Amino acid sequence: MEDECIATAAYCTQVLWMKETRKDMKVHFNEPISIKCDNASAISISKNHVLHSKTKHIPIKYHFLREQVTQQIMKLEYIPTKEQITNIFTNPLTREPFEYLRNKLGIIYANSLH
Repeated sequence: MEDECIATAAYCTQVLWMKETRKDMKVHFNEPISIKCDNASAISISKNHVLHSKTKHIPIKYHFLREQVTQQIMKLEYIPTKEQITNIFTNPLTREPFEYLRNKLGIIYANSLH
């Protein structure tokens, strides 16, 4: 759970940077930005300040994500692990999950063109 919080907080900072870059180009985006996460505990911690006693070991800088969710700048949404498209780039997968995620990316197998 801690690793997921840390990774999601890092992702959040990158998204905020992109949002500011768009603002410089006069492209405004006021809706909360959705971050898909497959860790229900990380999502709960981002929404619930009561869990603080269980998260004291996580460095303060990673609680930044909670602030962004509270201010409705970001929102964390649960997505099942098997639907997490980024897993194709980060995890070793067996054939079936690999092909499933590859299809979700819209990539077709070259031999299927014949």
